[in-house]
Amino acid sequence: MYEYRLLNRASIKKTEIYNNHGNILGYIQRTYPNILMRILDVALDGNLFTDYLFTDTRGNLIVKARQVRNFLARRQYIIDYYEDQKHHKIHLIDKKFFDLGEKTVFDFNGQTYILNKPLLDWGEITLDNHVIARWKGVYSLPFKANFDLIETSYEKHSLLLLAIFHTFLHSPK
Repeated sequence: MYEYRLLNRASIKKTEIYNNHGNILGYIQRTYPNILMRILDVALDGNLFTDYLFTDTRGNLIVKARQVRNFLARRQYIIDYYEDQKHHKIHLIDKKFFDLGEKTVFDFNGQTYILNKPLLDWGEITLDNHVIARWKGVYSLPFKANFDLIETSYEKHSLLLLAIFHTFLHSPK
């Protein structure tokens, strides 16, 4: 089980991600393309723009998550994942109906995964109906999230999975 806390939704300070032994796994940092967007987002209590950087303990960029800013289309994010010398691009598109829960489908390494989060329950990423990881956030301040990696063969991709959960489920709707 991993855990992290955010004291301020619009803060650009790095936030530590801790594993179940209390060791730092990596960091989350919110970013803005320019100062105007940051000022606007702070004025709206961090509810407008969603871009994040996820780094390991050495400061290496692992995941860059950015919101596709199109106010006429469904909510979308582009996830850039840097694994060893490879670069993966994952596109998340909101697939929920009637605003009940959260759902998206994405492709990674030639396989199709489903992220589903029913109301008031854990969000899960599944592959062929097998749970890979789950995530749950407490939305009152300070925001706290728990990430549970169920399938240990995905340990190498734990920051990617956490980034997908955080970007899609913690972001403004």
